Amino acid sequence: MKMKKNHNSSFKRSLLVGLITLSAVFVSCDHELDINSDPNNPTEAPLATLLSASEVNLTYTLGGDGTRIPATIVQHYAGHRGQPLNYGQYNITSADTDGLWGNLYDVLMDLKTIEDRTIVSGDKIYLGISQVLKAYTFSVATDLFGDIPYNESSKGALGNITPAYDKQEVIYPALITTLDQAIANLKSGAGAKPSTADLIYNGDIVKWEAFANSLKLRLLNHLSKKNPTQALSFLQTNPSLIATVTNNAKVTFGTVANNANPIHQFDVLSGRKDNAVCKTLVDNMKSLNDPRISKYFLPVTNNNSGLAGQYLGNLPGNDTDDSGENLFSRVGPSYASINSPVILLSAAEVEFIKAEIYFRANDLSNSKIAYEKAIANDFAALGVTDATYITNPLVAFNNTLARIMEQKWITMYQASYESFVDWRRTGFPILTTPKTNRTGGVTPRRLPYPQIEINVNRASLQAGPGIPVPYVTLLTKVWWDN
Repeated sequence: MKMKKNHNSSFKRSLLVGLITLSAVFVSCDHELDINSDPNNPTEAPLATLLSASEVNLTYTLGGDGTRIPATIVQHYAGHRGQPLNYGQYNITSADTDGLWGNLYDVLMDLKTIEDRTIVSGDKIYLGISQVLKAYTFSVATDLFGDIPYNESSKGALGNITPAYDKQEVIYPALITTLDQAIANLKSGAGAKPSTADLIYNGDIVKWEAFANSLKLRLLNHLSKKNPTQALSFLQTNPSLIATVTNNAKVTFGTVANNANPIHQFDVLSGRKDNAVCKTLVDNMKSLNDPRISKYFLPVTNNNSGLAGQYLGNLPGNDTDDSGENLFSRVGPSYASINSPVILLSAAEVEFIKAEIYFRANDLSNSKIAYEKAIANDFAALGVTDATYITNPLVAFNNTLARIMEQKWITMYQASYESFVDWRRTGFPILTTPKTNRTGGVTPRRLPYPQIEINVNRASLQAGPGIPVPYVTLLTKVWWDN
């Protein structure tokens, strides 16, 4: 399933070269030299290189295309022109998702290679790590698109570019099974630890197990409309979870252009200047005196408008041009600096998940504890100290799901694709309808299948979920959203 790249692919290629080359420096070889092999022309990439590539590609994709469209739908972002403005007006077409779809399946192809080779070699540590990343990547894809190629999707290397689509209700149990297998493989201790080739946890098996359990908890909680007690049952088994900010699952980017953070590349290095942050989020945080504002946003910098130094968001769908950066704030230093991390799953998110699960079980005491710990974790991750925030009457736990989800929406500014899941499941936060939009004022509930699938895999698409109808398919619900 080789897909075409988006306009930002040149940035990604240079990034991959920079980080993978760096990681390869640390990969050691303890086997004897095979004089029948040409070391300058290897027949296959080392597992370490494939792992680094998978981690970089996944986080770069999620921090880039995987963030921009969902971030606009859930009103973290509000671009003022070009492609970001189109997203804000729900003018989201199949051409917009080509890059995202292709990059996710590129990651999955590399992970399948790792899986195939480690099954043969018996390296269960590498296998377990690849399975966690596989479950994560597939989960993002199915949450955004619904039914997707799953069982046949990894056969592209064998010439199958027209894989069948699988239903989401089949995919989700398979992902849970994959995570259970990953945990068992990791705990076996069999194989070589990837060390510095693992850009997330440096080969720490205990942290990978906690990541796998935390992802499992996230996915079970996604099924709150289908099976509201399943996540609680798992939580009651007391699984190891990501509990401290030092164990957040993330990839931290570099300090030069060819391995820079993806948001920094799109917003700063590209020179586009067409994205902005959303007034819905900025005004919400200002009303709460949220001390994270300076971490989340850059103040208006140019003084032509007299607004310099203020934190201001653009209205959803508003096309007032701000190429001079006189009117609206941009993504701030914590997530758009050149070396900012892209976070896959955090201790803060885990506690918000627990708060929701306990709330649904009417365990308000534990829900409150988890809610307050979630906010504290996000503050700690950002280096923010403010003991009064949690006592603000508009922030303090008030025994409602709305309060939990609104605070989680603020925290998940760093992973808007997950906020998109939350909004669809719970209806929170309350969003502002863009004055100009292509969907009759109805907020999208999924992304359209990419144009490349319509062109190349049309028969499978027709036999499965169907060819997307412009601006109509956006409003149809995925399986777990019904």
